[in-house]
Amino acid sequence: MKTKKRLSMKIAAVVLILTMGLSTVTAYGATVTRPTISAKSAVVLDADSGKIVYSKNSHYKRDPVSTTKLLTALVALEHLELNDKVTVTKTAANTGGSTANLKTGEKMTVKDLLYAAMLPSGNDAAVALAIGVSGSKSKFAKLMNRKAKELGCKESNFSNPHGWKASTHYSSAYDMALITKAAMENSAIKKACSTEIYRLAKTNKQKSRLIATTNYFVAKKKYPKLGVFAGKTGTWEWNNASLVSACKQKGKIMYAVVLRDTTSGRYESTNKILKYSYKKAG
Repeated sequence: MKTKKRLSMKIAAVVLILTMGLSTVTAYGATVTRPTISAKSAVVLDADSGKIVYSKNSHYKRDPVSTTKLLTALVALEHLELNDKVTVTKTAANTGGSTANLKTGEKMTVKDLLYAAMLPSGNDAAVALAIGVSGSKSKFAKLMNRKAKELGCKESNFSNPHGWKASTHYSSAYDMALITKAAMENSAIKKACSTEIYRLAKTNKQKSRLIATTNYFVAKKKYPKLGVFAGKTGTWEWNNASLVSACKQKGKIMYAVVLRDTTSGRYESTNKILKYSYKKAG
């Protein structure tokens, strides 16, 4: 009777754990507990296998905000060479939000515009690239959606090159992981997203000047043991911020995406899900 009672108690405990939604995995005999994070959506993707290692609402449609610029860069570099020159239009120069302070009529290389879009998250630089490729933001958006579909994105629609919030501009954490993977496989984008400070060349409108990244992982190396080597931020307001990160530990690369988080919470969320994912992978 005692044995049956103990068995019943063990079964009840297991059922309770499952109904409470406590998720644990075993990696080489060690139990790894699924972390609680502040991000509304998140995912970690194994670079080699393409498998999802961690997921939280990863297929929900969210605002990707400025992480959008990774797709912008991918599309732009399919049509332009890094040394090509682009003239900044009035439309691009007058773009609001986070900017790289570009001037109307300024002639810049595609490489400098890439860094201006990735580091200070210059909306003006993103628009300059879009117009340099297609002549307009709307035409460029069609190329963005074509590329996204090519990468396997099924939960996205992009209507602008910089990530301004709009009802027709959305993606999911999973789709953004696919875009991040493709972006990090491009050496120029990967290098830009790994750079803390970059010097823009002198132009016909401005002197040479320094620009800096908005990514704390890259700039402050707040989590040096984590292994994040590149990424892109996105911010609409303090409680609608995103972050994509490329991380390498013991030779294994993983891509992490957090969407709809706080500006500070996105780093801790990323830290937690990457630590969990590497432990889970063994």
